[in-house]
Amino acid sequence: MAGSESRLAALGRIGFIGAGAVGSALARALAERGALVAAVSARTPAHATALARVLPDATAMAEPAEVAAACELIILAVPDDAISALATSVPWLAGKSVVHLSGAQGAEALAAAAERGMHVGALHPLMTFPRDTLGTPVEQILARLAGCTWALEAADARLAAALARLVAALDGQVVRLAPTDRVPYHIAGVLASNYVAALLGTAVRLWQPFEPDAQAALRALLPLLKATVANLEAVGLPEALTGPLARGDSGTVAAHLAWLDTHAGINPDAALRDAYVALARLALPLAEAKGTLTPEAAAELRRLLEGDSA
Repeated sequence: MAGSESRLAALGRIGFIGAGAVGSALARALAERGALVAAVSARTPAHATALARVLPDATAMAEPAEVAAACELIILAVPDDAISALATSVPWLAGKSVVHLSGAQGAEALAAAAERGMHVGALHPLMTFPRDTLGTPVEQILARLAGCTWALEAADARLAAALARLVAALDGQVVRLAPTDRVPYHIAGVLASNYVAALLGTAVRLWQPFEPDAQAALRALLPLLKATVANLEAVGLPEALTGPLARGDSGTVAAHLAWLDTHAGINPDAALRDAYVALARLALPLAEAKGTLTPEAAAELRRLLEGDSA
C-alpha cells in the first residue's frame, strides 16, 4: 500500500516503550504498512528483544531514554500507572513527540514531557488484542484494526494531523476527545467490551445446574451473542433490542425477578438481581424508542422494576 507507506514515512523514526499486547500489535501493524519502527524497550528486556526480532528495522534498547534519543515519535505502550512516571523520568529532547495508548488517561498524563518541550498526545484504539500478539499473523492484526475507532487527543495541530494519518494508514477512523470526554469515553468502552464478557460469565454460571461444563455453556451462548452483534450491525439501535422488555412481557420479567429474589443470597449471584434490574432500566427507554411497547406495558414494567407489583 504505497499511500500508507508515504503517510507513515513522514512520521520519521518511531520508537515503542513497552512491548505488551497493544504495543506489539501496533508496532507490527505499522511496520507492515511501511512505517520505520526503529527502537523498542520494555520493562522485561526479553520482551523488547522478541518484538524487535519480528520488525524489519527495529533495535531492542535497554532503557527508555535510548528510545527517546533515537526516535522522533515515541509511543508509550505501558500500563496506565506507568505513564506519568515515564513522562517525568525520561530525559526528553524538545521538539519531538510522545504519545501514550491509554484509554483511561488523557494527554495531561504527559504534562512533565510537555514542560520539557515535547509535543504530547493520547491515541487509544477502541479494540482488544490477543495476548500472544507475536504469534498472531500480522494480516490478522491488520484485519482486526481495520474499521477500528481511535480516540485522539493532542493540542498540537501537527501532531494531531500526523496521528490521524497513522490511523488512516491502518484503515481506522478517529474520534477527537477533549479532556472532559475521557471518562465517559472509557466507561462506554468498558460497557461495550469488558462488561459484556462479565455478563457472559454470569450467564455461564446460571447454566451450571444443567450444563456444568463452563466451556460447553459458553459455546452454546456465543451464537446468540454473535447474532445480537450481527443484528446491531444490520439494523442498529433501538431496533436490535429484542426480548421480554422489547415485547412488554411483564409476566416473564416478573418470573425473572421472583427467581432472582429466591437466589439473591446465593453466591456468586448475590448482586445479580441488582444488575438485572439496573440493565432492565437501561433497556426500557430503548424498548420505548423502538415503538413496540404500549404506554400501559411500559408503566407496568417500571412498576415491576421499582418493586411495586400493585
